[in-house]
Amino acid sequence: MLTHKLRKTLSIVILACVGLISLAAISLIPQVKFDYKFEKFLPPSDEDLQFYWEHIDRFESDNDFLLLGIDNTKGIFQEDFLIKIDSLTGILEKKEYIEKVASPTNIDNPIIGPLGVIKSSYIHVSQPELYDTDSARIYDTPGLEGSLFSEDGKKVSLFLKIKPSDDRKKNDKTIAEIESIVRAFEFDDAHVAGKIKGAFYFIKKMESDLLLFMSLSCLLLIAFLYISFRTLWGIVIPMTVVGITILWMIAFMTLIGKPINFMTTLLPTILFVVCISNVVHIVEKYLDELRKHKTKLEALTTAFKEIGLATFFTAFTTAVGFLSLYTAMIMPIKEFGWITAIGVYVAFFLSFSLLPAMLYLLKTPKVKGEHSDDSFWSIKLHRLFLWLVPRRQKVLSVVLLVMCVSFVGIHELEFDNKFLEDYASGEAMRNDYNFFEENFSGFRPFEMAVTLKDTNRSFFELEVMQEVEKIETGIKEVYGAGFIVSPNTFIKGTRRAIKGGKNAEYRLPQSESELKKIKRSLRRLPKANIRSYVTDKGHEGRINAKVKDVGGKQMRILNQQFDEYLATQVNQDLFEFRVTGMPFLVDKTNEFLANNIVYSLTIAFIIIALIMGILFQSFRMIIIAVLPNLLPLLVIAGFMGIAGINIKISTSIIFAIAFGIAVDDTIHFMSKLRIELNKGKSIVYALKRTYLSTGKAIIVTSLILCSGFLILVASAITSTFYIGLLVSLTLLFAVLSDLFFLPVLILLFFQEPKKKRRLFRKKSKTV
Repeated sequence: MLTHKLRKTLSIVILACVGLISLAAISLIPQVKFDYKFEKFLPPSDEDLQFYWEHIDRFESDNDFLLLGIDNTKGIFQEDFLIKIDSLTGILEKKEYIEKVASPTNIDNPIIGPLGVIKSSYIHVSQPELYDTDSARIYDTPGLEGSLFSEDGKKVSLFLKIKPSDDRKKNDKTIAEIESIVRAFEFDDAHVAGKIKGAFYFIKKMESDLLLFMSLSCLLLIAFLYISFRTLWGIVIPMTVVGITILWMIAFMTLIGKPINFMTTLLPTILFVVCISNVVHIVEKYLDELRKHKTKLEALTTAFKEIGLATFFTAFTTAVGFLSLYTAMIMPIKEFGWITAIGVYVAFFLSFSLLPAMLYLLKTPKVKGEHSDDSFWSIKLHRLFLWLVPRRQKVLSVVLLVMCVSFVGIHELEFDNKFLEDYASGEAMRNDYNFFEENFSGFRPFEMAVTLKDTNRSFFELEVMQEVEKIETGIKEVYGAGFIVSPNTFIKGTRRAIKGGKNAEYRLPQSESELKKIKRSLRRLPKANIRSYVTDKGHEGRINAKVKDVGGKQMRILNQQFDEYLATQVNQDLFEFRVTGMPFLVDKTNEFLANNIVYSLTIAFIIIALIMGILFQSFRMIIIAVLPNLLPLLVIAGFMGIAGINIKISTSIIFAIAFGIAVDDTIHFMSKLRIELNKGKSIVYALKRTYLSTGKAIIVTSLILCSGFLILVASAITSTFYIGLLVSLTLLFAVLSDLFFLPVLILLFFQEPKKKRRLFRKKSKTV
């Protein structure tokens, strides 16, 4: 038996160790890094991803570009406006981080003559008298409308090929400088869109969201702790445990070189609510024991003894919920899963080391009220229990009805994702991308690899070019694509140049002799980057275009239509086709991850069932305990279907998160029920005592959990918004399920163990 002096010394040692580790953690905080890379959200072992890496090594990335969209309300063909565009183009062309600029004022229609190549500009900036002719020629030229010029004649687009870089600071500087240059010209309206702009935006949002979530979480927890305990003591101690947990985890991520990404920005909020759940259950039990006039040591011993096993299991099940994300095969989600699971155990460790040490060293708090059935919570829960018992059949009927409605909603669930969905309505980034969606051919890259089956053949053969022309036609008809570039683009452009630059001549050659002449002149054209579309050996090529962001679901339909088009219209013996590109991979990843939900949840359910089996050694109790946690998932899935919220990367993970956290209250409830049953009480009496004892803690912690996740709806990133909303709703349904559905199941179906105890008591009497 430990003496008071030894306990005090041990508590001081614990506080000193925690303090030293915390000081070391604080020193690492300035080194925290943020990261946002689309590529990391793709399964590294996926065959399509491996092909994509090979494809961009062979040619170039489909995603290293920026689009500048500029609006002039008076129309494009205004001299002052075109002078500004030309000046802007000149400035951007001189930047070392820009490889190429395609602008309305620097594109030309070259003419190949006897004396060489003559450049014929589409727009004569300094000759307004030619604007009408220029306009007519531009809108008569295939490929310019919808790419560099809008249909309404008031907007232009500039295409910037950016040098690829993984240096975040360098990319951020590039975006900041380009936007500053554009602002200096004071256009009526200007927009910038592209990969590094998206990364720049998301990282800024992640940084601000992290601070916002931590600040709001602190304020929220302080409010709830004050309402629950109404003392400074009841606020400072839980907040200390929670704060140190988060500090340690952020420092741990920094120490192992893991930057904060879109997923791990959720970590502080999750740890806030998970950690505070443990603390509230323990502190509430501690105070309740003090109300029974027990000493501080007796109260602490009883609290940690009775809550300890349940808290261990809740930490374990919450960690299991997050670890189930490890099956996702997507690195940021895998990392989020195991890092959060470690955080849950850190919270558990501090709850059973730092918390008791602080409680032991501090003076015994003054507690209000007595431990009796006359307290506010006891009275309300007692009335609710008395209302529930005679109406258990009706409650079960309501649950079955809710489940039926949920299944109808689940039937409406769709696997879909749009890039624009990650931006809240009214956000500047969303407006930027909408500008290109509404006025041009879109901003989403379409990428296709085309390989000749006969490696001795070339894309510069007449038969091959004619088939490629059919492929281009299919891309345009099926996807509504614009800005299409293929090996044929260079052949047709050269032919037009040879024929005096007439648009009517922008077509494929009609004979082998004409083709030979074109091939001789091909490389004489300026800016003809043929190597980016055909390999040196000539039998591997790519087709690139821009399409609208119609969503993953619609793209799957269009991809199928395109496959059917290729099968019927293009010579299959000549080519091998493969749609690739980053957007294609993102669509595939969304579908893959969504289908992985069932597998992840099945693992989690099995583990939770095993825990219940260990607690009760009864298959019936396993079913009784698992069903109330399945119900909220069904309800939220049904809600998503009815509300039109699609399954994608962000929304698919909410089921694993919510299940791992929601099951905690069930374990606390069932653990207390087991303690009461082991005292020899009847099932009804044991259930009543459990209901009154755990009810307050379940309600308070659930409110904290729901409110904690609701903080995430303040994010401007729509994916984070939906995680906050859907997890909060799931946890709300979970507490209702624990307070209504779980007791009903126990009352209706917990019969066999009761009979066994009676038989045991009868045998004992006979002995």
